[in-house]
Amino acid sequence: MKKILSFALALVMVLSLTAFSVSAENYEEKVIEAKWNFGYVGSSTNANWTNKINPTGANYSYTDVIDMGPAGSTITFADEASSFASASAYVFSFWKKEGEEYVIDTEAANVPGGFGGTARSYTFTTTEANQAIRVCYRSEEKADFTPVHEDIYIDGVKVEVKWNFGYVGSSTNSNWADKVNPTGGQYSYTDVIVVPNAGSKVTFTDTNKNGTGFCSNSAYVFSTWTKSGEEWQFVSGVPGAQSEYTDAVQPYSYTSTKDNELVRLCYNSGETADAPIDPALRPVVTLKTPVAETPVEPPVEPENPGTGDSIISVIAVVLATMSIAVAVTKKRSF
Repeated sequence: MKKILSFALALVMVLSLTAFSVSAENYEEKVIEAKWNFGYVGSSTNANWTNKINPTGANYSYTDVIDMGPAGSTITFADEASSFASASAYVFSFWKKEGEEYVIDTEAANVPGGFGGTARSYTFTTTEANQAIRVCYRSEEKADFTPVHEDIYIDGVKVEVKWNFGYVGSSTNSNWADKVNPTGGQYSYTDVIVVPNAGSKVTFTDTNKNGTGFCSNSAYVFSTWTKSGEEWQFVSGVPGAQSEYTDAVQPYSYTSTKDNELVRLCYNSGETADAPIDPALRPVVTLKTPVAETPVEPPVEPENPGTGDSIISVIAVVLATMSIAVAVTKKRSF
């Protein structure tokens, strides 16, 4: 009996440890669609913007308030910019509502910058439910310029693509003929787009929103590519039609010549190396939230058939079986 009890206690302890190890990693992880704004959250050491937002300066970006949900939620993001938030700005700041406005919570453990060197990941875990947090980092954003990329369509359907700073040089480009220049001009070019069907029309309209000139004949507006191993190889290109600037709206279109053609687009967007980053390239902010634990019920132990009421149950079954056997025997004797 003591052995049985010892085994049962050991089983309960194992089950308890198992339940604990599962619940310790019971989190729901999601990417937060935070709205980013130009400016920064000044820290307590900032002489001009102590514990308040500076919406006009210093190459920073900050988010709207994020509701962190349950206590124990962890918020993270990776800052891969060339410079990092200084101690004069809070990387994580805590906010509370007064009427309809959010004000910084100066009593909270706001986290200033001050790190330098290589890319850094920032992490903070909340200590109470529904803490309101802003994230801030040195994005290199500036107030005087925001690049605008034109919408792209294939056969009338809008296509979402990644834009890059630089251009695809045409055959008349003395330095970058038939290859990508990732460091120059005021141009933007896309990653390769797969155009599924031959005869598809790829279009976009350069509306000159940034007050710049249009794609010159030293760059390809459309270029086609093929892949050799891990490298992209240029195939053909359609250069810009103008070598001089103009303020007219300029539509561009290209009709694919084969199925699954690989195409890049390029135009004079006004983007420069020190311009604000594209919103699509913002740091990804991830929120890992604890999920409510489901109680783990211990398994029901079968009763020991050798003790107590279990023995009586077994005897009853045996007697019932004997009665059936007798009944059958009697029936066969007639």
